[in-house]
Amino acid sequence: MPLISSVFWRGFRLKNRMDGEIAALGEFARLRPDQARARMAARLAGVIRYFGNRADSLPEWREAARVTSPEELLRLWPSLPVLTKRDIVERFPAAEMAARFGLSGRVNSTGGSTGEPTRFYQDTGMIRAGFAATLYARLRMGWRYGMPIIALWGSDKDLGLAAANRKARWMASLRNDHVIGGFRVDDGTVERFLSLLRSHQPAAVFGYSSLLEFLARKVIEQNRQPPEGSVHLAWGGAEMLFASQSEIFQRAFGRPILNWYGSRELSVVAFQPDAGSRLELIRPDFHLELVNEAGAPVTPGEVGRILVTSTVGRGTPFIRYEIGDLAAADPAGADESGIHRLDRIEGRIAGVMRLPNGTMVNALYWNQVLKEFEEVHQFQVALGADEPGVELRLVGKGFTPEREAQARQRMTLVLGATPVTFVWKEKLPLTKQGKLLQVVQR
Repeated sequence: MPLISSVFWRGFRLKNRMDGEIAALGEFARLRPDQARARMAARLAGVIRYFGNRADSLPEWREAARVTSPEELLRLWPSLPVLTKRDIVERFPAAEMAARFGLSGRVNSTGGSTGEPTRFYQDTGMIRAGFAATLYARLRMGWRYGMPIIALWGSDKDLGLAAANRKARWMASLRNDHVIGGFRVDDGTVERFLSLLRSHQPAAVFGYSSLLEFLARKVIEQNRQPPEGSVHLAWGGAEMLFASQSEIFQRAFGRPILNWYGSRELSVVAFQPDAGSRLELIRPDFHLELVNEAGAPVTPGEVGRILVTSTVGRGTPFIRYEIGDLAAADPAGADESGIHRLDRIEGRIAGVMRLPNGTMVNALYWNQVLKEFEEVHQFQVALGADEPGVELRLVGKGFTPEREAQARQRMTLVLGATPVTFVWKEKLPLTKQGKLLQVVQR
Protein backbone atom coordinates (compact mmCIF):
# COMPACT_ATOMS: atom_id res chain seq x y z
CA MET A 1 0.00 0.00 0.00
CA PRO A 2 2.78 2.57 0.73
CA LEU A 3 4.09 2.01 -2.83
CA ILE A 4 0.65 2.61 -4.38
CA SER A 5 0.23 5.70 -2.20
CA SER A 6 3.68 7.01 -3.21
CA VAL A 7 2.68 6.68 -6.88
CA PHE A 8 -0.59 8.51 -6.17
CA TRP A 9 1.22 11.38 -4.46
CA ARG A 10 3.71 11.65 -7.32
CA GLY A 11 0.85 12.03 -9.79
CA PHE A 12 -1.00 14.49 -7.56
CA ARG A 13 2.08 16.69 -7.19
CA LEU A 14 2.76 16.71 -10.93
CA LYS A 15 -0.86 17.45 -11.86
CA ASN A 16 -1.18 20.29 -9.36
CA ARG A 17 2.39 21.64 -9.63
CA MET A 18 2.84 21.12 -5.90
CA ASP A 19 6.59 20.63 -5.84
CA GLY A 20 7.26 24.17 -7.03
CA GLU A 21 4.96 25.69 -4.40
CA ILE A 22 6.44 23.51 -1.64
CA ALA A 23 9.98 24.48 -2.68
CA ALA A 24 8.99 28.18 -2.70
CA LEU A 25 7.89 27.96 0.94
CA GLY A 26 11.24 26.47 1.92
CA GLU A 27 13.11 29.04 -0.14
CA PHE A 28 11.31 31.93 1.57
CA ALA A 29 12.21 30.51 5.00
CA ARG A 30 15.90 30.74 4.05
CA LEU A 31 15.85 34.39 2.95
CA ARG A 32 17.71 37.09 4.83
CA PRO A 33 15.37 39.28 6.93
CA ASP A 34 15.68 42.23 4.53
CA GLN A 35 14.86 40.03 1.53
CA ALA A 36 11.91 38.47 3.36
CA ARG A 37 10.62 41.94 4.30
CA ALA A 38 10.71 43.11 0.68
CA ARG A 39 8.84 40.03 -0.56
CA MET A 40 6.26 40.18 2.21
CA ALA A 41 5.66 43.88 1.54
CA ALA A 42 5.11 43.10 -2.15
CA ARG A 43 2.65 40.31 -1.24
CA LEU A 44 0.64 42.57 1.04
CA ALA A 45 0.60 45.30 -1.60
CA GLY A 46 -0.89 42.79 -4.04
CA VAL A 47 -3.59 41.85 -1.52
CA ILE A 48 -4.57 45.47 -0.93
CA ARG A 49 -4.56 46.35 -4.62
CA TYR A 50 -6.96 43.49 -5.32
CA PHE A 51 -9.37 43.88 -2.40
CA GLY A 52 -9.05 47.67 -2.31
CA ASN A 53 -10.47 47.84 -5.82
CA ARG A 54 -13.22 45.28 -5.33
CA ALA A 55 -16.84 46.39 -4.92
CA ASP A 56 -17.03 45.12 -1.32
CA SER A 57 -13.86 46.94 -0.25
CA LEU A 58 -13.64 48.74 3.07
CA PRO A 59 -12.88 52.49 2.74
CA GLU A 60 -9.52 52.05 4.47
CA TRP A 61 -8.49 49.40 1.93
CA ARG A 62 -9.41 51.70 -0.97
CA GLU A 63 -7.22 54.39 0.51
CA ALA A 64 -4.34 51.96 1.14
CA ALA A 65 -4.61 50.65 -2.43
CA ARG A 66 -3.48 54.09 -3.65
CA VAL A 67 -0.13 53.69 -1.88
CA THR A 68 2.48 52.94 -4.55
CA SER A 69 5.37 51.91 -2.32
CA PRO A 70 5.15 48.41 -0.70
CA GLU A 71 7.47 49.63 2.05
CA GLU A 72 5.15 52.53 2.82
CA LEU A 73 2.20 50.14 2.89
CA LEU A 74 4.04 47.95 5.39
CA ARG A 75 4.39 50.95 7.71
CA LEU A 76 0.70 51.80 7.22
CA TRP A 77 -0.45 48.22 7.78
CA PRO A 78 -1.07 48.33 11.58
CA SER A 79 -3.59 51.16 11.09
CA LEU A 80 -5.90 49.06 8.86
CA PRO A 81 -9.14 47.69 10.39
CA VAL A 82 -9.22 44.37 12.23
CA LEU A 83 -11.77 41.93 10.79
CA THR A 84 -13.78 39.77 13.19
CA LYS A 85 -15.80 36.64 12.46
CA ARG A 86 -18.95 38.78 12.50
CA ASP A 87 -17.42 41.04 9.83
CA ILE A 88 -16.65 38.02 7.66
CA VAL A 89 -20.23 36.75 7.89
CA GLU A 90 -22.08 40.07 7.60
CA ARG A 91 -19.88 42.17 5.29
CA PHE A 92 -18.68 39.47 2.89
CA PRO A 93 -21.50 36.94 2.26
CA ALA A 94 -19.85 33.72 1.14
CA ALA A 95 -22.80 32.51 -0.95
CA GLU A 96 -22.61 35.60 -3.21
CA MET A 97 -18.85 35.64 -3.68
CA ALA A 98 -18.39 33.42 -6.75
CA ALA A 99 -21.09 34.97 -8.93
CA ARG A 100 -20.35 38.53 -7.83
CA PHE A 101 -16.62 38.45 -8.58
CA GLY A 102 -16.26 35.66 -11.13
CA LEU A 103 -14.39 33.29 -8.81
CA SER A 104 -13.98 29.54 -8.85
CA GLY A 105 -13.66 27.75 -5.54
CA ARG A 106 -16.00 26.70 -2.75
CA VAL A 107 -18.11 27.92 0.14
CA ASN A 108 -17.03 26.42 3.43
CA SER A 109 -17.74 26.95 7.11
CA THR A 110 -16.01 26.60 10.43
CA GLY A 111 -17.18 26.13 13.96
CA GLY A 112 -14.21 28.23 15.00
CA SER A 113 -12.57 28.14 18.42
CA THR A 114 -14.83 30.79 19.91
CA GLY A 115 -18.33 29.39 19.51
CA GLU A 116 -19.03 31.61 16.47
CA PRO A 117 -19.83 29.57 13.31
CA THR A 118 -18.42 31.35 10.26
CA ARG A 119 -19.08 30.84 6.53
CA PHE A 120 -16.43 31.88 4.02
CA TYR A 121 -15.34 31.46 0.39
CA GLN A 122 -12.01 29.95 -0.68
CA ASP A 123 -10.90 30.46 -4.27
CA THR A 124 -8.99 27.73 -6.11
CA GLY A 125 -5.64 29.50 -5.65
CA MET A 126 -6.06 29.54 -1.89
CA ILE A 127 -7.16 25.90 -1.85
CA ARG A 128 -4.10 24.83 -3.86
CA ALA A 129 -1.80 26.90 -1.63
CA GLY A 130 -3.35 25.22 1.42
CA PHE A 131 -2.56 21.77 0.00
CA ALA A 132 1.02 22.80 -0.66
CA ALA A 133 1.42 24.26 2.84
CA THR A 134 0.01 21.09 4.40
CA LEU A 135 2.45 18.88 2.50
CA TYR A 136 5.34 21.22 3.28
CA ALA A 137 4.59 21.13 7.01
CA ARG A 138 4.15 17.34 7.06
CA LEU A 139 7.42 16.79 5.23
CA ARG A 140 9.27 19.13 7.59
CA MET A 141 7.92 17.13 10.55
CA GLY A 142 9.17 13.83 9.15
CA TRP A 143 6.28 12.40 7.12
CA ARG A 144 7.06 11.05 3.67
CA TYR A 145 4.91 10.37 0.64
CA GLY A 146 3.18 7.00 0.95
CA MET A 147 3.45 6.80 4.75
CA PRO A 148 0.08 5.83 6.27
CA ILE A 149 -1.73 8.46 8.31
CA ILE A 150 -4.12 7.49 11.09
CA ALA A 151 -6.35 10.41 12.03
CA LEU A 152 -8.46 10.65 15.17
CA TRP A 153 -10.77 13.35 13.93
CA GLY A 154 -14.43 14.30 13.69
CA SER A 155 -16.32 12.30 11.08
CA ASP A 156 -19.22 13.30 8.83
CA LYS A 157 -21.13 10.29 10.17
CA ASP A 158 -20.97 11.77 13.69
CA LEU A 159 -22.38 15.04 12.35
CA GLY A 160 -25.35 13.41 10.69
CA LEU A 161 -24.04 14.22 7.23
CA ALA A 162 -23.87 11.84 4.30
CA ALA A 163 -21.22 9.17 4.63
CA ALA A 164 -18.22 9.52 2.36
CA ASN A 165 -19.07 8.43 -1.16
CA ARG A 166 -17.27 5.64 -2.96
CA LYS A 167 -14.90 8.01 -4.78
CA ALA A 168 -13.94 9.75 -1.53
CA ARG A 169 -13.23 6.41 0.17
CA TRP A 170 -11.17 5.32 -2.84
CA MET A 171 -9.15 8.55 -2.77
CA ALA A 172 -8.51 8.16 0.96
CA SER A 173 -7.29 4.65 0.30
CA LEU A 174 -4.91 5.88 -2.41
CA ARG A 175 -3.55 8.53 -0.04
CA ASN A 176 -3.16 5.83 2.65
CA ASP A 177 -5.34 7.88 5.01
CA HIS A 178 -7.35 6.19 7.76
CA VAL A 179 -9.85 8.13 9.91
CA ILE A 180 -11.33 7.16 13.26
CA GLY A 181 -14.29 9.31 14.37
CA GLY A 182 -13.07 11.56 17.16
CA PHE A 183 -16.16 13.13 18.69
CA ARG A 184 -17.46 10.29 20.86
CA VAL A 185 -14.63 8.31 22.42
CA ASP A 186 -14.50 5.12 24.48
CA ASP A 187 -12.56 1.86 24.72
CA GLY A 188 -13.72 1.03 21.20
CA THR A 189 -11.76 4.04 19.94
CA VAL A 190 -8.60 2.52 21.42
CA GLU A 191 -9.34 -0.88 19.84
CA ARG A 192 -9.89 0.63 16.39
CA PHE A 193 -6.68 2.65 16.63
CA LEU A 194 -4.47 -0.24 17.73
CA SER A 195 -5.97 -2.49 15.06
CA LEU A 196 -5.19 0.06 12.34
CA LEU A 197 -1.69 0.60 13.72
CA ARG A 198 -0.93 -3.13 13.58
CA SER A 199 -1.89 -3.15 9.88
CA HIS A 200 -0.32 0.18 8.88
CA GLN A 201 3.09 0.88 10.36
CA PRO A 202 5.19 2.85 10.70
CA ALA A 203 2.41 5.43 10.68
CA ALA A 204 1.96 9.14 11.17
CA VAL A 205 -0.77 9.94 13.69
CA PHE A 206 -2.72 13.15 14.11
CA GLY A 207 -5.83 14.20 15.96
CA TYR A 208 -7.34 16.42 18.61
CA SER A 209 -4.72 16.92 21.31
CA SER A 210 -7.07 15.85 24.10
CA LEU A 211 -8.06 12.71 22.20
CA LEU A 212 -4.43 11.73 21.63
CA GLU A 213 -3.90 12.15 25.38
CA PHE A 214 -6.99 10.01 26.11
CA LEU A 215 -5.68 7.33 23.76
CA ALA A 216 -2.20 7.34 25.31
CA ARG A 217 -3.51 7.12 28.87
CA LYS A 218 -5.74 4.17 27.97
CA VAL A 219 -2.87 2.33 26.26
CA ILE A 220 -0.62 2.81 29.30
CA GLU A 221 -3.40 1.89 31.71
CA GLN A 222 -4.03 -1.34 29.78
CA ASN A 223 -0.29 -2.01 29.27
CA ARG A 224 -0.77 -2.24 25.47
CA GLN A 225 2.11 -0.12 24.19
CA PRO A 226 2.89 -1.10 20.56
CA PRO A 227 6.41 -2.04 19.41
CA GLU A 228 8.96 0.77 19.18
CA GLY A 229 8.76 2.55 15.82
CA SER A 230 5.10 1.72 15.11
CA VAL A 231 4.32 5.45 15.35
CA HIS A 232 6.83 7.41 13.26
CA LEU A 233 5.51 10.86 14.22
CA ALA A 234 2.42 12.48 15.70
CA TRP A 235 0.90 15.93 15.71
CA GLY A 236 -2.11 17.49 17.37
CA GLY A 237 -4.35 20.25 16.12
CA ALA A 238 -7.60 22.19 16.70
CA GLU A 239 -6.82 22.53 20.42
CA MET A 240 -4.01 23.77 22.63
CA LEU A 241 -1.19 21.25 23.05
CA PHE A 242 0.22 20.95 26.56
CA ALA A 243 3.66 19.55 27.38
CA SER A 244 2.05 16.94 29.63
CA GLN A 245 -0.01 15.62 26.69
CA SER A 246 3.07 15.28 24.51
CA GLU A 247 4.95 13.51 27.29
CA ILE A 248 2.19 10.99 28.01
CA PHE A 249 1.92 10.18 24.30
CA GLN A 250 5.68 9.61 24.13
CA ARG A 251 5.44 7.19 27.05
CA ALA A 252 2.74 5.24 25.22
CA PHE A 253 4.04 5.33 21.64
CA GLY A 254 7.69 6.40 21.76
CA ARG A 255 7.07 9.72 20.00
CA PRO A 256 6.02 13.15 21.32
CA ILE A 257 3.05 15.07 19.92
CA LEU A 258 4.17 17.97 17.72
CA ASN A 259 2.12 21.16 17.52
CA TRP A 260 0.07 22.05 14.42
CA TYR A 261 -1.75 25.38 14.32
CA GLY A 262 -4.29 26.27 11.68
CA SER A 263 -7.97 26.61 10.95
CA ARG A 264 -10.50 25.47 8.39
CA GLU A 265 -10.67 28.94 6.85
CA LEU A 266 -6.89 29.39 6.52
CA SER A 267 -5.39 25.86 6.43
CA VAL A 268 -2.13 25.32 8.33
CA VAL A 269 -0.66 28.59 9.64
CA ALA A 270 2.23 27.33 11.79
CA PHE A 271 3.78 24.00 12.73
CA GLN A 272 6.43 22.52 15.01
CA PRO A 273 9.04 20.69 12.89
CA ASP A 274 10.49 18.75 15.84
CA ALA A 275 10.03 18.39 19.58
CA GLY A 276 12.74 20.89 20.47
CA SER A 277 11.57 23.76 18.27
CA ARG A 278 8.99 26.56 18.27
CA LEU A 279 6.16 26.85 15.76
CA GLU A 280 7.30 28.07 12.34
CA LEU A 281 4.91 30.25 10.35
CA ILE A 282 3.90 29.39 6.79
CA ARG A 283 5.30 32.41 4.98
CA PRO A 284 4.80 34.28 2.74
CA ASP A 285 1.29 32.78 2.51
CA PHE A 286 0.46 34.42 5.84
CA HIS A 287 1.41 37.62 7.59
CA LEU A 288 0.81 37.35 11.34
CA GLU A 289 0.53 40.07 13.97
CA LEU A 290 0.12 39.94 17.75
CA VAL A 291 -1.74 42.90 19.26
CA ASN A 292 -3.06 43.90 22.68
CA GLU A 293 -6.64 44.87 23.57
CA ALA A 294 -6.04 48.39 22.23
CA GLY A 295 -4.85 47.00 18.88
CA ALA A 296 -1.21 47.98 19.38
CA PRO A 297 1.62 45.48 18.73
CA VAL A 298 2.65 43.60 21.87
CA THR A 299 6.22 43.57 23.12
CA PRO A 300 8.31 40.43 22.38
CA GLY A 301 7.31 37.59 24.68
CA GLU A 302 3.98 39.19 25.60
CA VAL A 303 0.75 37.32 24.83
CA GLY A 304 -1.37 39.01 22.18
CA ARG A 305 -4.41 38.51 19.99
CA ILE A 306 -3.57 36.74 16.72
CA LEU A 307 -4.31 38.68 13.51
CA VAL A 308 -3.71 36.77 10.27
CA THR A 309 -3.60 38.07 6.72
CA SER A 310 -3.75 35.60 3.84
CA THR A 311 -1.65 36.73 0.89
CA VAL A 312 -2.96 33.94 -1.37
CA GLY A 313 -6.75 34.20 -1.00
CA ARG A 314 -8.95 36.11 -3.43
CA GLY A 315 -12.33 35.00 -2.10
CA THR A 316 -13.21 36.03 1.45
CA PRO A 317 -10.76 38.80 2.41
CA PHE A 318 -8.80 37.54 5.40
CA ILE A 319 -7.03 40.84 6.06
CA ARG A 320 -5.92 41.41 9.65
CA TYR A 321 -8.41 38.69 10.55
CA GLU A 322 -8.80 38.03 14.27
CA ILE A 323 -8.89 34.27 14.41
CA GLY A 324 -9.89 34.21 18.08
CA ASP A 325 -6.73 32.81 19.68
CA LEU A 326 -3.83 34.22 21.66
CA ALA A 327 -0.10 33.63 21.17
CA ALA A 328 3.35 34.90 22.10
CA ALA A 329 6.56 35.26 20.08
CA ASP A 330 9.90 35.49 21.87
CA PRO A 331 12.42 38.15 20.75
CA ALA A 332 14.14 35.70 18.38
CA GLY A 333 10.82 34.89 16.71
CA ALA A 334 10.59 38.22 14.87
CA ASP A 335 12.85 40.42 12.76
CA GLU A 336 12.42 43.27 10.29
CA SER A 337 10.29 41.02 8.06
CA GLY A 338 7.79 40.44 10.87
CA ILE A 339 6.93 37.49 13.10
CA HIS A 340 8.26 34.22 11.70
CA ARG A 341 8.07 31.93 14.73
CA LEU A 342 5.64 31.53 17.63
CA ASP A 343 6.76 30.60 21.12
CA ARG A 344 3.36 29.30 22.20
CA ILE A 345 -0.35 29.32 21.38
CA GLU A 346 -2.96 30.11 24.01
CA GLY A 347 -6.64 29.41 23.47
CA ARG A 348 -8.69 26.60 21.98
CA ILE A 349 -8.84 24.62 25.20
CA ALA A 350 -11.43 21.98 24.41
CA GLY A 351 -10.71 18.55 25.80
CA VAL A 352 -12.70 15.38 26.20
CA MET A 353 -15.65 16.21 28.43
CA ARG A 354 -17.74 13.73 30.36
CA LEU A 355 -21.49 14.28 30.13
CA PRO A 356 -23.62 13.69 33.23
CA ASN A 357 -24.57 10.22 31.91
CA GLY A 358 -20.89 9.23 31.59
CA THR A 359 -20.61 9.66 27.79
CA MET A 360 -17.20 10.98 26.70
CA VAL A 361 -17.49 13.65 23.97
CA ASN A 362 -14.81 15.84 22.45
CA ALA A 363 -15.80 19.44 23.21
CA LEU A 364 -15.09 20.49 19.61
CA TYR A 365 -18.04 18.35 18.54
CA TRP A 366 -20.33 21.30 19.21
CA ASN A 367 -18.32 23.54 16.88
CA GLN A 368 -18.54 21.08 14.04
CA VAL A 369 -22.21 20.22 14.28
CA LEU A 370 -23.42 23.81 14.76
CA LYS A 371 -21.38 25.27 11.90
CA GLU A 372 -23.86 23.55 9.57
CA PHE A 373 -26.70 25.73 10.90
CA GLU A 374 -26.57 29.31 9.59
CA GLU A 375 -29.20 30.36 12.14
CA VAL A 376 -26.61 30.05 14.94
CA HIS A 377 -24.26 33.03 15.35
CA GLN A 378 -22.84 32.12 18.78
CA PHE A 379 -23.26 29.23 21.18
CA GLN A 380 -22.31 28.01 24.62
CA VAL A 381 -22.69 24.55 26.15
CA ALA A 382 -23.69 24.49 29.84
CA LEU A 383 -23.28 21.31 31.88
CA GLY A 384 -24.52 20.63 35.39
CA ALA A 385 -22.53 18.36 37.69
CA ASP A 386 -25.64 16.60 39.01
CA GLU A 387 -28.05 17.31 36.17
CA PRO A 388 -28.73 14.75 33.44
CA GLY A 389 -28.83 16.96 30.36
CA VAL A 390 -27.08 19.65 28.34
CA GLU A 391 -28.23 23.25 28.06
CA LEU A 392 -27.32 24.69 24.67
CA ARG A 393 -27.34 28.51 24.78
CA LEU A 394 -27.69 30.04 21.32
CA VAL A 395 -27.58 33.51 19.77
CA GLY A 396 -28.98 33.98 16.28
CA LYS A 397 -32.10 33.87 14.14
CA GLY A 398 -33.79 30.96 15.89
CA PHE A 399 -34.82 27.57 14.53
CA THR A 400 -37.99 26.65 12.74
CA PRO A 401 -39.52 23.45 14.17
CA GLU A 402 -38.11 21.53 11.21
CA ARG A 403 -34.58 22.85 11.69
CA GLU A 404 -34.69 22.19 15.43
CA ALA A 405 -35.74 18.61 14.73
CA GLN A 406 -32.85 18.27 12.27
CA ALA A 407 -30.37 19.60 14.83
CA ARG A 408 -31.66 17.25 17.51
CA GLN A 409 -31.48 14.28 15.17
CA ARG A 410 -27.82 15.01 14.35
CA MET A 411 -26.90 15.39 18.00
CA THR A 412 -28.53 12.06 18.86
CA LEU A 413 -25.89 10.28 16.78
CA VAL A 414 -23.22 11.18 19.34
CA LEU A 415 -25.16 12.13 22.48
CA GLY A 416 -27.64 9.27 22.38
CA ALA A 417 -30.52 9.83 24.80
CA THR A 418 -28.81 12.73 26.63
CA PRO A 419 -31.46 15.50 26.94
CA VAL A 420 -30.55 18.74 25.14
CA THR A 421 -32.37 22.00 25.96
CA PHE A 422 -32.12 24.86 23.45
CA VAL A 423 -32.12 28.31 25.07
CA TRP A 424 -32.02 31.31 22.70
CA LYS A 425 -30.47 34.47 24.13
CA GLU A 426 -29.76 38.01 22.95
CA LYS A 427 -26.12 37.73 23.98
CA LEU A 428 -23.72 35.46 25.84
CA PRO A 429 -21.35 36.57 28.63
CA LEU A 430 -17.67 37.03 27.79
CA THR A 431 -14.60 36.57 29.96
CA LYS A 432 -12.59 39.56 31.20
CA GLN A 433 -10.34 38.99 28.17
CA GLY A 434 -13.35 39.32 25.85
CA LYS A 435 -13.48 35.63 24.88
CA LEU A 436 -16.56 33.44 24.70
CA LEU A 437 -16.24 30.18 26.66
CA GLN A 438 -17.75 27.30 24.70
CA VAL A 439 -18.28 24.96 27.64
CA VAL A 440 -19.27 26.12 31.14
CA GLN A 441 -20.71 24.62 34.31
CA ARG A 442 -24.20 25.73 35.31
